[in-house]
Amino acid sequence: MKIKFWSKDIAISLAYKFNIKLKYIHWIIIYYYRFFYFKYKILPSVRKLLIFLNEKFKNKFNKKIDSFFLYKLFPKGLIKQVCIISCLPNKTQCF
Repeated sequence: MKIKFWSKDIAISLAYKFNIKLKYIHWIIIYYYRFFYFKYKILPSVRKLLIFLNEKFKNKFNKKIDSFFLYKLFPKGLIKQVCIISCLPNKTQCF
């Protein structure tokens, strides 16, 4: 499915198909992926995302955010689901 225009409503309806109710942390990840992709024309790796999230939420959580936390947010695969929800190509390489 190729969508030319992306909006929050489109993201919500695509997430609903995965049984995901988008919360604040989901939106942070989605916007991070969109920003990174449109700036560098490549997707960020999970490691880059974890570094970003741990910097941003340094004082919010008692422990570091790890890949298990991300798996709970996107149970069918982080990059796959984020790319679909944010309408990004998931066949590109990660940086």
